[in-house]
Amino acid sequence: MGLQPPTKHQNDHNLPDVLSGTASTAIPQRDHVALDFITHAGPHLVLHIPRSLYDALCARLGNAYKAGCWVAAHCGEVDTLSRQSMERYVNMMTCDKLGLERGSSRVLRITVSSITAPEPNAKD
Repeated sequence: MGLQPPTKHQNDHNLPDVLSGTASTAIPQRDHVALDFITHAGPHLVLHIPRSLYDALCARLGNAYKAGCWVAAHCGEVDTLSRQSMERYVNMMTCDKLGLERGSSRVLRITVSSITAPEPNAKD
């Protein structure tokens, strides 16, 4: 049985591209996954997820595609806020999803960086 062509819905999704090894000052390249994310307002962001945290999300949610979609969906819920607020929210949701202690210094954190112009007066 041959592969069927993707449907229009499958072609029109706005989900993140997974880019392994994107540079980050906080997390060594080999130890994280980077997700491209474009907010509703237009800024292009990169979400840096520690590899072990991403692997845990993949295991919990079923696969890498679902993990990337999950992170992007939660970022999309707060994409009109500042990058710092987006980071706090997505880390809080990740801790809840994985049963980790919120705010623990031992828990690896997702970071958000901008690859476009600095954000204008973001609402917090």
